[in-house]
Amino acid sequence: MENNSAFSRQLSRYISQSPILDEWKTSSLQLRLHQLNDQPLNILFAGPSGVGKSATINALFATEEFETSGAEDEGAIVRFSSGELVLWDFPGYRLEDTQSAMQLAATLSEYDEAGKPLIDLVVVVLDAAQQNLNDGYQLINKVIAPALGESAEQRMLVMLNKVDAANHSYEWAYVNESCSSEVEIWPESTASLLRHCLLRDAELEVAPVSYAAEFSRKADTMRPYNLLKVMNEILVRLPEEKRLTLLDAPLNQRALNWCDSDNRRNYLTQLENTLFDLVYQDAKDGARFGGLLGAHKGKQGRELGYLLRRQLHASLKIG
Repeated sequence: MENNSAFSRQLSRYISQSPILDEWKTSSLQLRLHQLNDQPLNILFAGPSGVGKSATINALFATEEFETSGAEDEGAIVRFSSGELVLWDFPGYRLEDTQSAMQLAATLSEYDEAGKPLIDLVVVVLDAAQQNLNDGYQLINKVIAPALGESAEQRMLVMLNKVDAANHSYEWAYVNESCSSEVEIWPESTASLLRHCLLRDAELEVAPVSYAAEFSRKADTMRPYNLLKVMNEILVRLPEEKRLTLLDAPLNQRALNWCDSDNRRNYLTQLENTLFDLVYQDAKDGARFGGLLGAHKGKQGRELGYLLRRQLHASLKIG
């Protein structure tokens, strides 16, 4: 399915129409965007049953705009495709299901026609509210890590969903509709323990990301928590030449979907920096001066920063 409002396509229009970018810079940026276009990208979501894999996919993407296959068959792999992006929603994993484990390992071991791994990134979703994460841990340690081999740290992202249900000793308290910091104590402790165990047992340095694909607030409104952080973590693990494919897919544009986070970093700024460095080669970390993205590259860098930021905010429906 073609996305006519794709991020790169609209950014290309802005660049061609800019009165500030000179002819040489316009040509070089257009060439760069062309190099990054139409790169196949496969992201596989795995985890035990009921952890929220499908909810996570729906929080990140406007899946109603994707072509879907496999959804009619219970226990089948569901694939969402849009342009060059394919999202794999793998059936829930159980320790006793050796056939599912073998199927997952075989999929992760596949290569494309160019001899590169078919699956670019495995997103392992676990339930932070579960006191026993053994199924998920064994999935990582016994199935995914061996299948990925030496590329496991780069090609795998571990995420702890349902932080709102994992507080155990704390109630969700709100100040201006933001949750209190205390509710993160349990999931962050779980994340630290999981990180330690993976380093000890599998020699993997993996930092799990705590988030919530959906949780209720006042008046029972539902929206995700830490979704921008999740998007950043996914983006930086992808091969550089495939990162724009992620942004070209139909992203979720529900109001306020991308707003709530743990505020440990400005994840929107981090995302802007990553994209600027991707499009403007030889840049480093966006290098903002006076709060302006790309200002270290002069007026043309500042102009690209403005155009990129404008399109990113439009793609995410961020005011």
